[in-house]
Amino acid sequence: MKKHIFYLTLILIVPLTLYILSLKTVVPIPSDDSHAGITEVQGCFECHGDDKEYPRKKTHPPKDQCFNCHKADKKPAATKGYS
Repeated sequence: MKKHIFYLTLILIVPLTLYILSLKTVVPIPSDDSHAGITEVQGCFECHGDDKEYPRKKTHPPKDQCFNCHKADKKPAATKGYS
């Protein structure tokens, strides 16, 4: 009986653990004019490079694969002045 409980627990814990590990926090790319049309990493570093106006924070992972974590915002940009 203990053996069955162990296997049942293992069967429940492994998928749950894999599911929890698969959850990533995805930071959306803002849907404003300065981010519109950026489809390549080099476009990001025009503003977010080390010596640029909005550099990445020191705690930012050193990867240059922006679109792995940052995804385009699903909502369309709000148009100004129109109702």
